[in-house]
Amino acid sequence: MKPLQLQALKSFPLAIAIFYFVISSSLPASAEAKKIIFLHHSTGNNVYYQGGVPSWFSNYNKTNGTSFQITERAYPNSPYPWENYPYDYWNLWVKGVCNSNNPNIECISTLTKSYDVIVYKHCFPGSHIEPDKGSPTLSSKIKSLENYKLQYRALRDMIDSCPNNLFIIWTLPPLHRLATTPEHGRRAKQFVDWVKKEYLIEDGKPHQNVFIFDFWGIVAESDQNPRTGQVNCLKYEFETNHNNEDSHPNKTANQLAGPLFAQFVVDSIKKFSNR
Repeated sequence: MKPLQLQALKSFPLAIAIFYFVISSSLPASAEAKKIIFLHHSTGNNVYYQGGVPSWFSNYNKTNGTSFQITERAYPNSPYPWENYPYDYWNLWVKGVCNSNNPNIECISTLTKSYDVIVYKHCFPGSHIEPDKGSPTLSSKIKSLENYKLQYRALRDMIDSCPNNLFIIWTLPPLHRLATTPEHGRRAKQFVDWVKKEYLIEDGKPHQNVFIFDFWGIVAESDQNPRTGQVNCLKYEFETNHNNEDSHPNKTANQLAGPLFAQFVVDSIKKFSNR
């Protein structure tokens, strides 16, 4: 073998290694494997399965060469009460009433090690918001705007301490018009607007690892005088039953929201990866 050919052969493995390094370095961060956990109760479960979220991600991965892995979990669950309002996430993750040996009440310290993306939501009773008393209390279970805001700010500080993880928070699910009052609906809308418009900017600090999925904006009635239904409640066409107080959105709503949610997760990952 000639010296030049031998030299080229010796250099070939290095050239291959450089080639693959360049290729892998040029891949967008969003193309990397991402593990996503969706923490929810019944409304989220219906959106996830009736809305076809698992199949949406499977199809997306096949089409785009990605490896997103999404799973869901009813959280919190026994031995914790079946409640997932702002107080409860604060109580579990910030105050520390959690136990990572039990996935039903797992602590944020281990969730962030197991998952790149953490999505959490509240149940629709969270929209039953009482009037403020003028004395907000961080540790209060009372559903009020003033207490919610304190608890959300404490959760925001916690999220700031996890800069390598992406958090996606759902806005409140609205209540059925027969399960609420105009005043409660109005306060729920006020909280949703605060979360969407002020929560991430009010302190003047960057919170680049938090994204807000506006579920309220998809399923709540926004028309002040709708032909059917009631403003700031679950849309009439999304009611499971028009004659009782069941606030679970129906299959039509879930089939609408599921793909929108899945796409939002992917878009948020891309934005977070390119920050």
